[in-house]
Amino acid sequence: MVNTRITSARARHHFSYGVWKYALLAILAVFGWDLIYNMTAYRPPADKKLDVYIVSPGADVERMREDLLEPLQAAFPDQEEFSFIHIGLGADMDPNALMQFTTYIGAQQGDLFLMSLDLFRQYGRDVEGGMFLRLDDAIESGIINIEGIDVEPARFKPMDGEPGVYGIPAKTLYGLTEYMINNEHMVWAIPVYSGNPDNAARLISFMVERFSTERPEWYDAYQEEMRRLQQEQMLGLP
Repeated sequence: MVNTRITSARARHHFSYGVWKYALLAILAVFGWDLIYNMTAYRPPADKKLDVYIVSPGADVERMREDLLEPLQAAFPDQEEFSFIHIGLGADMDPNALMQFTTYIGAQQGDLFLMSLDLFRQYGRDVEGGMFLRLDDAIESGIINIEGIDVEPARFKPMDGEPGVYGIPAKTLYGLTEYMINNEHMVWAIPVYSGNPDNAARLISFMVERFSTERPEWYDAYQEEMRRLQQEQMLGLP
């Protein structure tokens, strides 16, 4: 007759040789639960969320989100989610940051971009069809407020596209410097694939109003230092 009685010795023996099975079972359980949660978790539809991508090295995007979230919820009560994503791509075109940027746009993510004019023109003017929406109608209707803003730097004709204004320059939005963003050669633009273009256009006006502050006294000296550093980078100086 087989002795099947459970003893402490048999239990210790079982767990000493079978502990990896229980560890694997626990890992699979956690993984399975996470997979089920991610597949079933509620996600706002495209027209109920706004994803803002800040393409600027060193930008304090987390603090920007903390400061803007409450005002955004008040200004856009019909929106359920606001996200701010940082991409540290600058003039040096860091390969990792560039890969991050191209991955996001390849996956058609983002409703509003703040990016350099050079990058904006490269993807908006020099790519067939252009990456960004033409904003002339939104400007004419007053959805986008351009008071005091020179939009000519963002006016062009994309390849096989219609000439017009495709972005809103941030040159006068000095409040962006509070978040370590050099606004001098930056522009707001809405990608053509945005699922929420009307609210993205209204969001540009929100940003213009929010960051249209007085020109800091130190601003000219700061820009001169930025130009000097950029020239050194171009010449390969240490």
